[in-house]
Amino acid sequence: MKQEVAKQLREAVDRAGFVVPKDFSINEPPKNQPGDWATNIALILASENKENPHAIARKIIDHIKSDLIEKAEIAGPGFINLTLANKVYLQEIDKILRLKEDYGKGLSNCETINVEYISANPTGPLHIGNARSGPIGEAFANLYEFLGHKVTREFLVNDRGTQIHRFGKSLFYWYQVKKEPGLIFPEDGYPAEYVKEASEKIQQEKAAEIAKIDDDAELIKFFAHAGLKLMVKNIAEDAALLNIKFDVWSYESEIVKGGKPKEIVSQLTKSGHTVEKEGAVWFCDPADPELQDKESVLIRSDEGRTLTYFATDLAYHVDKIERGAAKLVDIWGANHSGHIPRMKAAMRALGYKKETLEIVVYQYVRLKKSGKAVSMGKRLGNFVTLRQLIEAGIAPDAFKYFILSQNPNTPFDFDIDLAADTSEKNPVFYIKYAHARIASIMKKANEQGIEVNVAEADLNLLGDPKEVALYKQLADFPALIQSIAHNFQIQALPHYAYNLARLFHDFYSSCPVLCDDKKLTQARLALIIATKYIIANSLKISGIEAPEKM
Repeated sequence: MKQEVAKQLREAVDRAGFVVPKDFSINEPPKNQPGDWATNIALILASENKENPHAIARKIIDHIKSDLIEKAEIAGPGFINLTLANKVYLQEIDKILRLKEDYGKGLSNCETINVEYISANPTGPLHIGNARSGPIGEAFANLYEFLGHKVTREFLVNDRGTQIHRFGKSLFYWYQVKKEPGLIFPEDGYPAEYVKEASEKIQQEKAAEIAKIDDDAELIKFFAHAGLKLMVKNIAEDAALLNIKFDVWSYESEIVKGGKPKEIVSQLTKSGHTVEKEGAVWFCDPADPELQDKESVLIRSDEGRTLTYFATDLAYHVDKIERGAAKLVDIWGANHSGHIPRMKAAMRALGYKKETLEIVVYQYVRLKKSGKAVSMGKRLGNFVTLRQLIEAGIAPDAFKYFILSQNPNTPFDFDIDLAADTSEKNPVFYIKYAHARIASIMKKANEQGIEVNVAEADLNLLGDPKEVALYKQLADFPALIQSIAHNFQIQALPHYAYNLARLFHDFYSSCPVLCDDKKLTQARLALIIATKYIIANSLKISGIEAPEKM
């Protein structure tokens, strides 16, 4: 519908004798203003043509010729507020009833999209900080699938570098200290209790293999490998608590072993995008000289000419494309923000379009209970795991909703009390209850012998302001999904679902569905069935269950 409004505006601007601007907005007007949509197109044209915005707005309005738009009026400095004809919305309700779960899917280019998320450090459990990436990545994957794309869900295991050696030393310590009670714990080791527990598990399960190794350096490598395998297994099991399952687990070590990073560096060198300095190979972009800092090193100056993470990550992204992905969507923690400019610049230098790689950044999460920051124990170090949170009584769906309802790039205080609440005070239960309530009404109608015939329902009978508000909200769903796919503001979806549930509950409180007027009953049944489809789709994309009863 939003696209059709834009089309009508472009035609009106053209008829008015102006060149249609490339970028203009169509959004909901402020609550204190009339209309369904508001556009700034007259303000943009006024700036471009050095004319009065009100005069341009009037010319555009005079040239609107559409049954879609019932009323157009000037607001503020030159906005045009548009009120659409109710019949347009009712046609959308009819469309929902015909398409059912497929409403909003629309046409798609059917691209293959790779969504990489969580990719937590494999030296420890999945804590709530990096677990925030889970619902975000899964929601984007679900959304792209809803739009008809083929999606690959992927996890990258960073199994190289000093962190793995440190992890191996830490695990090995708890084996060796039994032989040498006075042994000092590694200064750069991982002191958390989970490391000791992991080491004990490895010692029990791999005792025969350990006994065959008499070299400490080799034992450290063995413990590192076994510990890594154990941690990855635990991360997969913890992600499954949120019903997240990855299609592909990629390993940094395998990427390096395959020789792809060196190929990428060679390709960048041939295209003039590297420079040798201080014995190292650096990425350089003539269009952005500021990228030539120490973080843009591709090959270090050490004796082994070690590849940097930047080089292996570039190779990894190219590998994903070569495996068939037309678009890459990465969900990264804010601590990787500095890596974004050079990654995007290097991908462009390799010949990929700017939109090939999209990166969504998420910030840290703090736990709050009774308004105060809380800690849930020190067994696992200075962080709280996802599993701890779930076992403390937070339903997975509640965790997903609270994560998704916040702008990912904003620090987030997770309210344990509200998330654990199973009443309508909890937004996710409020939304679920709307879906279950509709199912209950349908069941009651069936018990009363009311035959539901949505195809014959007279939707023109839906004239109560609360009915109108509800069906207008339903018609916004396709435009919302398309906008999230392009602007990555995933938090708009749970907010939409909550507002839709609020409008339904408001409607239900004053508009009896099963009433004495049989025709009105059929119209209202059609309206709530359409509402049920949209609530279900909103929750499904969010990875949240839509229950039939509660």
